[in-house]
Amino acid sequence: MMKSLNFMRHAESDYNYIDDSDFDRPIKKSGLKMTKICAEYLKKNNIRYDLLFCSPALRTKQTSGHFLSFMDLKTIKVIYDYNLYEGCSENFLLRVSNLKEYQDILVITHEPQILFFKDFFLSKTEFWPKIKHLEIATSSVFSIYFDINMWNEINESNVQSYKFLNPKLL
Repeated sequence: MMKSLNFMRHAESDYNYIDDSDFDRPIKKSGLKMTKICAEYLKKNNIRYDLLFCSPALRTKQTSGHFLSFMDLKTIKVIYDYNLYEGCSENFLLRVSNLKEYQDILVITHEPQILFFKDFFLSKTEFWPKIKHLEIATSSVFSIYFDINMWNEINESNVQSYKFLNPKLL
């Protein structure tokens, strides 16, 4: 059975934001354009998610709210996870491995975590030469597909394929 772990980088941040707090930095209104393009493409291609993990930072919360609205996914369960902001990727994976019922998980987070998961799951696969230098643009989605029945089976040997969706190329 195939399950997917899908990582979306938040919309472009507003670096002109006066407050120095990284956690409270909002997204640019122009960054939402790329989020909308990505969401509309996924919706048109019948890509759906049944659980959303989100970093609790303001820019990821704003991105998730708009993305779910664009995708018309109003009933999806949303879990805010500080591991996705603080960079504790192993704790996040432990949380995923304890899931029982979900098939396609979306994670809206930050670039360092997405690169960690890309490297962790794909660095020993045949896909690695093609993606090892992949840059994760804002509002893009990086999906990893696993041939597993339960999330506690997730590891690099179960990776079947991946997809990368860059809204700038749509």
